[in-house]
Amino acid sequence: MSDPVDVTLERYRRVVLACAVMNFRQVARSVTARFDDQLRPVGLRATQLNLLMAIEASTAVTITDLAEILAMDRTTMTRNLKLLRERKLVESKRIALTSKGRRAAAEALPLWERAQAEILNSLGKKRWAALLDELAAVKSSVRRHVVER
Repeated sequence: MSDPVDVTLERYRRVVLACAVMNFRQVARSVTARFDDQLRPVGLRATQLNLLMAIEASTAVTITDLAEILAMDRTTMTRNLKLLRERKLVESKRIALTSKGRRAAAEALPLWERAQAEILNSLGKKRWAALLDELAAVKSSVRRHVVER
């Protein structure tokens, strides 16, 4: 008789290549690492720049608002915001960039643009547009499924 653990692990090995979460996370980590490399000279990570830009571009007044905009859980948002506040990039009493935060984002933008251009050039414009459409469809599908529960 087969060991149930061995059977379960073998089944997992067979399906892991098609696993949505594994594939999305691998791509996300690879792309994030590329952006992080580019942003290193200004001392920001891609996730931090995304948060700074979301704060600057949105009308979010609560941590929950901001978390929803970036599709993050509130706990992670709180922790990330705390780090940016400690660096004096985000105001302590409200969700707004400080002048130092605006300068940091402005310095990072050309580096971000370089990383973005590298990714887009490697994929090609048509492929990138198609990928954006597919990602939007996935987000919509996942949100719809969560709402239906």
